[in-house]
Amino acid sequence: MCGRYVLYDMGEKFPVDHSLVQPKPRYNVAPTQEVPAIIREEGRNILVPLHWGLVPFWAKDKKIGSRIINAHMETLATKPAFRPAIKHRRCLIPANAFYEWKEEGGHKQPYYITPKPEAPFAFAGIWEVWDKEDPPYRSFALITTDAAPSIENIHNRMPVILKPEFFEAWLDPDSKNPMELLETGMVREMKYYPVSTRVNKAKDDDPGLIKPVGENR
Repeated sequence: MCGRYVLYDMGEKFPVDHSLVQPKPRYNVAPTQEVPAIIREEGRNILVPLHWGLVPFWAKDKKIGSRIINAHMETLATKPAFRPAIKHRRCLIPANAFYEWKEEGGHKQPYYITPKPEAPFAFAGIWEVWDKEDPPYRSFALITTDAAPSIENIHNRMPVILKPEFFEAWLDPDSKNPMELLETGMVREMKYYPVSTRVNKAKDDDPGLIKPVGENR
């Protein structure tokens, strides 16, 4: 799964026609928090604030979102919480890296993980609108898959990171099979290094969290 990520620089590579949010540097994004995401509405790519943790439109309580931060690629077409969104509401989540934890010497060591070469990227996600409150609650889940060989020694799962040339097709609800886009458009070559266990605390959010500790890998 993916439970934390980093966004400190979006760069200029994302297909954004209009922005409703001004991104601020974040070094420890955690579930339920509101973060920038790119969605397609009325033919335009819009940068909007979405809450991390998918709340299906049919949910009785939005608290369910804290349990649906990730959507397994293998069940996108079958789970009721994911089926409508994968067809009609796909999104890009800008990021610079994500964290994952590995059991080492009796404790869990966090690692900072990012693609090679390092540059701003986008996770593939799905989003929903829950209209049982005003204004409606908008939320998303990151799509995850089996870990790439380059990081499978850290964890057996990873979020799907899309190649830039697949951004537009992913956002377009009329594009070809979304599962094919995921399978052919994901980035698999990653690099990583250990970071401070301060990442474990969601309230800690500063540049020091992404500095390597010990041997840089």
